[in-house]
Amino acid sequence: MSAMAEETDKSPEEKSNAEKMLDQSTAIASERVKRNLLIEKQNKEMKRLFRLLPFQIFLLVAEADGKTDAKEVAQFREFINHRATHCSNPYTRRMLHSTVVNYTVLTNRFLSGQLKKDFKIVEKAMTYMRVCVTKTVLTDICKDLRELAVAIAEASGGFLGVTSPISKEEEAVLEKLNATFNQAIEKAVGSADLTRLQFDI
Repeated sequence: MSAMAEETDKSPEEKSNAEKMLDQSTAIASERVKRNLLIEKQNKEMKRLFRLLPFQIFLLVAEADGKTDAKEVAQFREFINHRATHCSNPYTRRMLHSTVVNYTVLTNRFLSGQLKKDFKIVEKAMTYMRVCVTKTVLTDICKDLRELAVAIAEASGGFLGVTSPISKEEEAVLEKLNATFNQAIEKAVGSADLTRLQFDI
């Protein structure tokens, strides 16, 4: 039997301390690589959701009554294009900037059926957000997102200022969004440093 075979066939009891330390170091390094890959995958998913969030809010509100009209589209574009005026929080403005940059792609995906309204995207985005931003920052972000949703809802409703500009279907979506935002704010645990890092979208 060769020396290499003898070395391989050693029982755990026969292994030297150096060999055991090498095995342990290899296992630790392997776990670290797996963990880093998982973190990288989670960060990519998180940032994907942050980029989709404003457009999803638009779809959920605008399509609440089964159709999206030109006034709702115009209001959404006005809001995201003038985000510096409408939004108090720089991280919200960053999300909306990403929406502006990707607007054509998002619209084409929606029109082709590749992108559909999905409240789970909002919920998942808020789950990530409450972990990586402070309660104060998240409160400001949610305030901006609420105003976006309300602006879209009010875009085409009402009759001569007599009836409510927001339909019952849109009101239901606004209430659901509000509940999701409030729940995320209550559970926010992120740090200021992590906020700056994670919002590099």
